[in-house]
Amino acid sequence: MTSRKRMVRTLLSIAAGLLCVLFAQARVRQPGAEYQARRDMLRAQIDGPLVIFGFNDKESSSVVKASYQEENFYYLTGHNESGAALVLVPDPPNGKMYDGPREIFYLPVREPAAERWNGPRMGPNDSGIAAKTGFAAVEPFDDLRGDLEKL
Repeated sequence: MTSRKRMVRTLLSIAAGLLCVLFAQARVRQPGAEYQARRDMLRAQIDGPLVIFGFNDKESSSVVKASYQEENFYYLTGHNESGAALVLVPDPPNGKMYDGPREIFYLPVREPAAERWNGPRMGPNDSGIAAKTGFAAVEPFDDLRGDLEKL
């Protein structure tokens, strides 16, 4: 076997191995009602606002960016893009009033320059974003701190 054939065979083996790893990491999105039921069950167990952060690309020092959503975040949201957060607010105890949303989903604002390299992402101001994410309240990630202070 010539060295060129050996090199091609080696490269094909590496490519096949990488494809196996990528497909092993693939997730099948469940129906939105499944994620909603999981969040409802968690919300029933908390007594104050709960913040859950998804994977953030800035947490990785890898030259090759591979974004794998944090497992607990994905389990509750079905969202696989980086940089998102979820706030769950329990039902208020008797006598207290809170008429805001019980679930607030925070997405980073879209950056067209970054999307050129990383592909299109969902943004909080996209049309139909509530239907795409399964959350009635979708806000810009930058509003998270101020919203938590209000809660």
